[in-house]
This record gives sequence, structure tokens and C-alpha cells, in this order.
Amino acid sequence: MAQRNLAFITGHAPGHQSLEAGLIAQVERFVSLGRRNVVVVMDTFPAVGETTIGALHGLLHRAAELEVQLTCVALDERTVTAIRALPMLESLRIIRHVDQIPGAA
Repeated sequence: MAQRNLAFITGHAPGHQSLEAGLIAQVERFVSLGRRNVVVVMDTFPAVGETTIGALHGLLHRAAELEVQLTCVALDERTVTAIRALPMLESLRIIRHVDQIPGAA
């Protein structure tokens, strides 16, 4: 993929940051570099629990404020099912294949 407008973020945060703060810091850094298509790699999260769901919800809000197109890649069907079951994350775009990333070719 040779898409300069594309960035990938992972489910890791520095030891002193909450997961939500770490995700938001990553998306803000990529926006400062001119990236507006951000992909969250869900398979890098240790688990999809309450902390992850809350962090994703905060990330969705911040991404909307920054006018970022946010997409999640999730290969594990349990992860997709868990995310889709929550009304607070209903606007989150989830894909299963990298070729479905907006703007990637």
C-alpha cells in the first residue's frame, strides 16, 4: 500500500497512559502528520473488555472531532461480535480484510 493518507494504530499505550489516552495520542499524532484515514488494528489489543470498549468510544469521539475516517480491522470473529453488540460503537466501521481499507489499493 502506498497511501500517504493512511495510518495504523495499535492497542498499546505507554505505561503511564490509559488505553484511551494512548489511542487518542496516536490518532492526534497522525493527524498532525496529515493522515486522515486511520486504521485501528484490533488484534493488537490484549482483550476486548470494558477498558477497550471505553477507549474505543473515546477514540471515536476524538476522531470525529478531528474529521478522521476511523476503521477497525478485526480478524477474530469474537472481537467483531463483541464490538457490534454495543450501541455506543455502532458507527465504528469494522473490516476483516486489509483490501477493504478506504483509500488503500
